[in-house]
Amino acid sequence: MPRVAMHKRIGGPLPASPCRRGHGLAGLLLALLAAMWGAPATATPRIPASDDTVLQHVPAASETGRLEPLRARLASHPQDLQTVLALAQGYLEIGRENADPRFVSYAQATLAPWLSRPHPSPAVLTLAASTLQYLHRFDEALALLGRALAAQPLDGQAWLTKATILQVQGRFDAARRACRPLTQTSGQLIALSCLTSVNSLTGRLQASYDALQRVFTDDPRLSPGLRIWILEQLADMAQRSGDDHAAEAHLSAALRVSSRDAYVKAQYADLLLGQNRNAEVVQLLSADEQQDNLLLRLAIAGSRLQSATGRQWSDVCQARYEAARRAGDYTHLREQARFVLQVRGDAAAALKLAESNWQVQREPADVRVYVQAAAAAGDRQAARHILEWIEQTRYEDRTIDVEGNLARRIARR
Repeated sequence: MPRVAMHKRIGGPLPASPCRRGHGLAGLLLALLAAMWGAPATATPRIPASDDTVLQHVPAASETGRLEPLRARLASHPQDLQTVLALAQGYLEIGRENADPRFVSYAQATLAPWLSRPHPSPAVLTLAASTLQYLHRFDEALALLGRALAAQPLDGQAWLTKATILQVQGRFDAARRACRPLTQTSGQLIALSCLTSVNSLTGRLQASYDALQRVFTDDPRLSPGLRIWILEQLADMAQRSGDDHAAEAHLSAALRVSSRDAYVKAQYADLLLGQNRNAEVVQLLSADEQQDNLLLRLAIAGSRLQSATGRQWSDVCQARYEAARRAGDYTHLREQARFVLQVRGDAAAALKLAESNWQVQREPADVRVYVQAAAAAGDRQAARHILEWIEQTRYEDRTIDVEGNLARRIARR
C-alpha cells in the first residue's frame, strides 16, 4: 500500500509526512475491516492455550490515549477548527504507522461536518484529500486539492499532496509542475525532495539520488516524518540503481527514527526478499502478522522457506483477500498480484490483477509486479505494453533486469 503524500507520509502538516478507493464511510470501514481481519465463516475458532496468549497486536492504548485531550476539547468546543484538524491528523498518523484503515475512517468522520460546509477551510480540504489518497480515491482527492489551492494558492501541503498523487498516477509532467511552487512555500529541502522523486522515475535516477544526498543530512532536529520520507526515497533510488548496500543503510536509518513504521518495514522486507534473505524477513516482521502489507511479505518468505508457519501465513493472506473481494474492496490489487504470483504461482491470474492495478497507480512496486507477471505468463501483448511505458518514461530499475530482459524476448516473438 503506498503512502499518503510520498506516499502515506507527507499527508499531515508540512513537513510531517505506499490508499484505498471509495465507499461510504461506514461501508468503507466494514469492507476494509473484513479485508484486514476477516476469516472464512467456517474457520475453526482459535482457542488460546492460556490467558497470557497474545492473539493480535492492535494500536496500544497509549497511541489512542494521547488523543483523548483533543477528543475532550472537541466535545466541549465543537467549533474549534484547530482541534478538529489536530484530532483528524492524529487519527491519520496512527492509521499510517499501523497500516490500519479504521483510523482513516475516524479522521474522515472528524472532518465530515466541516467538509460539508458551503466554504470549507483549505486546511480541511487538504487533510480530507490526504484521507482519500490513503484510500486510493485519487481523482476525488485531486478535486479537493484544487478547491484548497483556489482558496489558498500558496498552500505547500496541498501542492505536495497533489504532486504525490500525480506521480503515483504516472502523470509525471504534471507532478513536476506541482512540485515547483514548493520552492516558495516549503523550502529547498522539501521542494528538491519532491522534484528528485519525480525525476528519478523519468531518466534521471543517478542525478536525482546524488542531488538529494548532497542536500539532505539526517539531522534529528528535522521532523521524524520528513526524515523518514527522504530516507525512503534515497533507499528506493539506491535500490533501483543496483546499490542494495546503500539502500539498506538508508532503511536502517529510517527504522532508527521509527522502528514500527509499517511502510519502512515493507520496503526493507522487499529489499531482503530481493536478496533471498528470507529468514531475516521473518525475523523483521514476526510481530506484524495483523498488517496486510507485512503479512504478504511473511507469506512470501515463508513460502520460500517451505515452513508450516509460512503455509499458515499464506492461508490467512488468501482468506483476507477473498474477504475483501466479497466485500467489493479491490484496493489491494498490487498486493494480491504479488501473492498470486510469488506464493500461489499463478502467473496468468497475477497478470490480470497487475493490469487492473496499473490503471490506478504506477509506482516502482507496480512496475515490478507488472513486468514480473507479464514475463512469467509469457504474455506478448502485456510485455509490450509495460516495456513501451518504460521506454517512453525512461524509467530505470535494476531490480527488474532479469524479468525485463525476458519480457523483451517475449515481446519480440
